[in-house]
Amino acid sequence: MNKKIKTSLFVVIAVLAALIIVSGVVWGITKTKKPAFLYNAIIAEKTPVYSLVYVQVGSNPFSYYGQIIKNSEEAIVLKDPGYIDVQQSTEEGEQAQVSFRLMESDFLKPLPEMMIYKQNIIFIQDLSADSPIVSAYEDAK
Repeated sequence: MNKKIKTSLFVVIAVLAALIIVSGVVWGITKTKKPAFLYNAIIAEKTPVYSLVYVQVGSNPFSYYGQIIKNSEEAIVLKDPGYIDVQQSTEEGEQAQVSFRLMESDFLKPLPEMMIYKQNIIFIQDLSADSPIVSAYEDAK
């Protein structure tokens, strides 16, 4: 074979291999949504995906909200974790006050990431873009 033909054939094969690899990676990210930071940055069109993580610790269930930025076999990491705060009314007949709070605004001033071990997770649910929790995150920015 001619040297030009060999070089051209090598370039075509290399380009096809690169396209197959890139399309496989993009397909894998879209199907598994892992790693979450790549999915959020590339696929989700810069719209962050917020999730509800329902956790059981002892006999107390808790609901945490945030972006899952890391998902390993043992734990997940929530970015900007928050929760719903319910203040019971002091007077009879009044409604309880319900508000969304970010954990970073708590007294202890925790860092904006929370690790939750999977052994404590009951379920995880992604939130829709029109969820009041997503609106609360957008208002907090």
